[in-house]
Amino acid sequence: MTKKKKSEASHDPFNEGVNDGAVDFEKRIRSAFSAGGPLAGATEHFMHRDGQLSFALDVARAIENHGTEVIEAGTGTGKTFAYLTPAILAGCKVIVSTAGKPLQDQLFGKDLPAVCKALGVNASTALLKGRSNYICLYRMETAQSEARLPSPAAVRDFQKIAFFAKTDETGDRARCHGVPDDSPAWPYVTSTAENCLGSDCPRIKDCFVYKARAKAKASDIVVVNHHLYLSAMALLADPESAGAGDDARMLPQADLTIFDEAHKLPDIASAFFGTEFSTYQLKNTVKEMRAGLLSRFKSYLKKNNWDQACDAVIHAMMDFVLRLDEIGVGEGVSRMISETADAESLVKPLDKTFTALATLIESVMPVCEEDAEITKYCEVLNGLSVQMNEWIEALKTPKEPAKTADGRPAVRWIERGKTEARLNTTPLSFAEDFAKLRQMQAQSAWVFTSATIASGHGDFSHFVSEMGLTGVETHVYASPFNYADQAMLYVPESMPDPKTSEREDYIEALIRESWPVIDVIGGKTFILCTSYRAMRHAAALLRGLISANNRAYEVLVQGEDSRTKLIERFRKTQAGAILVGSMSFWEGIDIKGDALSLVVIDKLPFAPKDDPVLLARSRWIAEQGGNPFVEHHVPLATIALKQGTGRLIRSEHDRGILIIGDRRVLPSISSYGRRFLESLPPFSRTLKLERVLDFWQHPDTWS
Repeated sequence: MTKKKKSEASHDPFNEGVNDGAVDFEKRIRSAFSAGGPLAGATEHFMHRDGQLSFALDVARAIENHGTEVIEAGTGTGKTFAYLTPAILAGCKVIVSTAGKPLQDQLFGKDLPAVCKALGVNASTALLKGRSNYICLYRMETAQSEARLPSPAAVRDFQKIAFFAKTDETGDRARCHGVPDDSPAWPYVTSTAENCLGSDCPRIKDCFVYKARAKAKASDIVVVNHHLYLSAMALLADPESAGAGDDARMLPQADLTIFDEAHKLPDIASAFFGTEFSTYQLKNTVKEMRAGLLSRFKSYLKKNNWDQACDAVIHAMMDFVLRLDEIGVGEGVSRMISETADAESLVKPLDKTFTALATLIESVMPVCEEDAEITKYCEVLNGLSVQMNEWIEALKTPKEPAKTADGRPAVRWIERGKTEARLNTTPLSFAEDFAKLRQMQAQSAWVFTSATIASGHGDFSHFVSEMGLTGVETHVYASPFNYADQAMLYVPESMPDPKTSEREDYIEALIRESWPVIDVIGGKTFILCTSYRAMRHAAALLRGLISANNRAYEVLVQGEDSRTKLIERFRKTQAGAILVGSMSFWEGIDIKGDALSLVVIDKLPFAPKDDPVLLARSRWIAEQGGNPFVEHHVPLATIALKQGTGRLIRSEHDRGILIIGDRRVLPSISSYGRRFLESLPPFSRTLKLERVLDFWQHPDTWS
C-alpha cells in the first residue's frame, strides 16, 4: 500500500499519526465514527450507527489483508461514509466504481469532499468517465470545417458546445448546460472507441479525455463506472488486443477497489464479456467515413465511386433488417437464433453486406496512408467484417450450440430496435473471466456493496457464484430504521392469480384494490409495473378514476417525459402525484419525506420467460443437474423486489405503505414466497384494507 506523507494531512489531534502507522488503524476508524469524532462535527444529522462502524472496520481489514468483502448495507446505514472513511485514512490508492452517473456525481461532488474535509485529509480525487462523455476538439473542428451538422437546431447547439469547450477545463458534456442530452449535435463533437484517433490525433495535447486520464492516474481516489473499470482491466489483461494501447493504462494501480451498486455488476459484466455486432454501428461508421472521403479526397472521386460503394453496404444491411421483419424478429423482439424460424435465410443478406463491405474497404486502402481518420474507420470496419463472417457461419447452422471464442458455452441472439438490430454472443457464465481480473489484482482489496445484494436472508451465494469470487467475507448490516412502525406491507386478499388471469383483468383488480389507499394518502404514489403494457393500462385506469372521483391528482407516466423531469415534477406537485413506471423506476430514486408515501408493485419481478439469455442459462443450469427456477430466477426476482420496495422508506422520519398485488409472495400460496418475504424490510404486514387505513390515519394508536 502506498502511504501518504504525514504532511498531506492537516495538523490536528485527530490526524496526528494518521498515515505513519503510529496509531492503530482500527482505533482511528472508531474515533472517526464516535459521537464526538470528526464525522459528527462536519456532517449534518450525523448519528452513531453500529452497522456503519462495523462496515468501515470490514473495509479496513480488507485493506490490511488484501481481502474480498461482499457487504449488504440497508437504507440509512451510511455505506458511502463507511467505505470512504477507512479508504481515506489508509492513505492508499482507491478506485470507486458505480453502476450509474447519479451516484458517480454524488460521490465526487458531495460525499468525497465532505469526508476528506471532516477527516482533515487532503486526498487528491478524480472523476473519470467514458470517452463519449467528453468534447472531442478534433471532431468538433472537423464538423465545423466540413459542414457536417445535419440541421439548424444542431448548429445552434454546436455553437453553445463550442463556447463551452473554450471555457471549461474538463470538457465533460454533463457540465454543458443548455444543450439537451438528445441533441443531434453531440455525435459530431464527441468520440467513441470506433472513431477516436488516439495518439495520432492532431489535438492530442489538448485532449480532454487524455487530461482526465492523466489526472486519474495521478489521483489518490478515482471514481469510475463499472463498464469503464471492466474495460480498463480487460485491456490490461490483454495488452495486445485491438483497442488496448493507452486505453489499457487509463486507471492507476489501486490498493482498494470498491464496487458500489454491486447488484448491477452481474448484468453489466454479462454484456461486457460477450460480443455485439450492431447494424447501426456498421452503417454509422460507413456514413462517417464517406463524409471524410468526399470532403478531403475530391481528386480521387473520378477513379473511385465511394459514394456508391458506401450505399451498397448500407442498403445491404437494411435488407438484412427487412429480412428479420419477414421471419418474425420485429421491433422489440429478442430471440435466440436457435429458436428463430428460417434463421438460415439471414445468411444471404448478411453475406451480401460482407461482400459489399470488403469491396468498400479495398477501394479506400490507397488513401489510408494519407489520413489517420480514414485509417481508423478501415480498422473498425475490418473488425466488424470479422464479426459478420462469424455470424454468417453461425446462421448456416443456427441449431448448433454456441461457443465463445475460447470454446465456452454461450448463446447467440438477436435484439431488434425500430430500424436496427444487434447480434449478440453472450457467455452463459462469466465467472471465469471475472475471476481472472480478481487474480490480476490479488495484492489489492476488493469490496462489493449494495443495499440489495443478498438474494435472501443473508444469502450471497447467487452473487458470489455469478461473479466467480472465492475466499470472500460476507456481511449484512440492517437498516437502522424502525420499519415496523414506519411502514406497512399490504397484500390484498382478493387479488387474482397473476399466472391464470388475463393481464388487463389483473391490473384492473390491482388498481381497484389500491385506489382507497391512494385516495386516503392523497396521491403521493409510485405504481411500479413489470411490463410496459401493464404500466400503460394502469395509467389509463388511474386517470379514469381521478376524473370520476373529481380528484386533482396528477398522473405521470414513464415515456411521457424524461426520467429526470418526471421525478422532478413528482417532487414538486402540490396536489399529490401518481407516477406510473416500469422496471427503470424500481431503483436509483431517493425521495425523502411525505412526497412519496405509497409504493404499489403489480407482480413479483421475475424476468420475462422469453428473455434469450435467461432461457439459455436456465437450460444450461438444468443440464448440469441444477434447478434454474430456484437457483437463478428466484434470486434475480428477489433482488429486484428489494430494489422496488426500497423506494418507500428513505429516512427515519418517513412513513409509508407498500402494496404488493402478487399473492405468490405469501408462503401459504407459493413454496418460494417465504424467500421473498424474508428478503424484505420488517414492515408490519396485513391482508386487510381496514388495518392499512387505521395505520395511516391513526399513526399513534393503530394496532
